[in-house]
Amino acid sequence: MPPGINAEEHELGIEGADEGGSDRDDARDQEDRPEDEHESRSGRGVHRSQSDTSRGGSMSARADAPVDAAAPVRERPSPTRRAGWLFAVAVMGVAVLAHLPGYLHQLTDTDEGAIATMAMVVNRGGVLYRDVIDRKPPMPAFVYAGSFLLTGNNDLRLLHLLAALALGASALTLAWGARRVAGAVAGWWSAGLLVAGAIALRPHDAQAANFAHFALLPGCGAIVAARVGSRRSALLAGVLLGLATLTRQTWLIGVVPAAFAAWSFGGRRVGRAAIVVGATALTIAAIAVVVPFGQFWHWTFSGNASVLDVSGSIDVEGRAAIALELFVLANAAACWLAVRRGWRRTDLDLWLWLATGIAAFVAGFRFFGHYSLQVLPPLCLLAGLGAASCRPLLRRALFVVAAVPAIAVWTLALVTPPRVGEPVVPALARYVDAHTRPDDLVTVWGSAPDLYYRANRSPAGAFVTTDFLVGKSAFHRDSRARLRDATPGARSTFLRSLRAHPPKLFLDTSTAHLRGYGHYPLSVVPAVKAFVEAHYRRVGTLDRVTIYEQRPR
Repeated sequence: MPPGINAEEHELGIEGADEGGSDRDDARDQEDRPEDEHESRSGRGVHRSQSDTSRGGSMSARADAPVDAAAPVRERPSPTRRAGWLFAVAVMGVAVLAHLPGYLHQLTDTDEGAIATMAMVVNRGGVLYRDVIDRKPPMPAFVYAGSFLLTGNNDLRLLHLLAALALGASALTLAWGARRVAGAVAGWWSAGLLVAGAIALRPHDAQAANFAHFALLPGCGAIVAARVGSRRSALLAGVLLGLATLTRQTWLIGVVPAAFAAWSFGGRRVGRAAIVVGATALTIAAIAVVVPFGQFWHWTFSGNASVLDVSGSIDVEGRAAIALELFVLANAAACWLAVRRGWRRTDLDLWLWLATGIAAFVAGFRFFGHYSLQVLPPLCLLAGLGAASCRPLLRRALFVVAAVPAIAVWTLALVTPPRVGEPVVPALARYVDAHTRPDDLVTVWGSAPDLYYRANRSPAGAFVTTDFLVGKSAFHRDSRARLRDATPGARSTFLRSLRAHPPKLFLDTSTAHLRGYGHYPLSVVPAVKAFVEAHYRRVGTLDRVTIYEQRPR
């Protein structure tokens, strides 16, 4: 037994805390294992106490004191763990505060009206892609339906809160991934830049709860999980990527960087990449449990080729320049930090993610602001890694550069109520509510999905808009030439639904030229016009929108 160690200490194993054990603790990865770092320091403290005891002096009395083996050992809370919790609370708090303007209003964009309409049909026993159809994936509709069931009403403000929580969780996910590579500073910056970039969009893009917002969390999870390199993480990455695709279909192209990351960080094992691809495919296929898979695939993927058609797009160069300018101004700090980090082979998967995000943003040349949410995660992760090597003074300056646009847009959203659609839409919704029962169906010939939501009525004809029937698409020149871009099968599906479940009211917005529908009167689809003339009578107009009522049978 070494001198200075009494018998009871020897029995308790205190002697085992030698220099070799302390050195091994110091060799652990301090960034990946913060708890181990704390334990290592504690171990060194025990060794110093033993050394002092072995030399005698003032510590000898403590060494001679009896040790109660049954006494509970009090562990001080790890400073690293405590800081981690404070960081998580701070990020979630900022994300919730960032969506404050959204808690003050219901609709912030027409996408929310479309999702809410689908959710209402689901809650009334309908089936997606059979009883209600849009060209979007199903997960947001299920989230909305769950919220409506939980609250007992169709209030959208809870959905805005859920979008805020998803943003905060996405930021924490990126922070974990950045911290594994470059430490706490990288984590802080990745999280902060994501929240700032998501809020610095135009108010109607930033404050909404739509497809792109809900896809952010599983998308960030897929990016980070694919970089871990294990079989389980590859499986998790594939599942999350599948969920992201079921929320916003453009995330499907992320299978390329996800598979590459799993292969690269998994010891270049092809099996890791195969797991990602297989898990993604199986997750998407699992939606067949709740919706008809063939119809889902047709309306969400294979029937959407016309959306990607750039012919007839209006002022592509001008809109692209504006979109690029707004994105760079809102994310100047993130862009600069990513460029400053430069090329590193270990970052190749992140650059691939960034390329796929840009491709998703540009696809169809529509450049909606919320499309850029797929660009932000890899950009912010790269920027966070770059921030870790910056001096504190430079980071303070970059903090201001990142915060100013986010705060400015947030303030604008707070003081400016959202304008969703034209004033005639709420007026029409009130008319529908007054002249129909809650279980009556209504058809809107036009592009006004928010009307169904405002009136709390389900659509007859299945489609949330009739754009499918006439080939209409955002930022494309409206004309009858667009009819060739009608989605295959849309007209027959629409007519079959009308005949099976005829609406109480049929609203023709083409007579009011609402949202470009002056180019698409009922006569462009003769079968629809014939159906209306045979079964409905004109009862009047409201702001030039023609209203037809079903004839008594």
